[in-house]
Amino acid sequence: MNHYGAQALAHWRQHLPDQLATIPDQDAFFTRLGETAQEEIGHRAEALAQLQTPAEGYLAEAARLETARQMAESAVTRELVLVDPQDLEAVGQLLG
Repeated sequence: MNHYGAQALAHWRQHLPDQLATIPDQDAFFTRLGETAQEEIGHRAEALAQLQTPAEGYLAEAARLETARQMAESAVTRELVLVDPQDLEAVGQLLG
């Protein structure tokens, strides 16, 4: 289980214990969730990074790529890893 899966599991233990109890194989569920989050972050960061300005230098490019990664990680973390316990639709979608 990667960092995102472990983070999600800790979040569910604290904020969604009833829903967590319904997951028969928690290790597999959070391993898959973490892998999905990591892949989604990569895809979104790549898409955001495509928004480049012509003739940017190395430092500007590095900053743009880091910013894209941070933006993607923030969005995916909110949507998949630290899901809002009040958002029952999002929780239900994760539980499938």
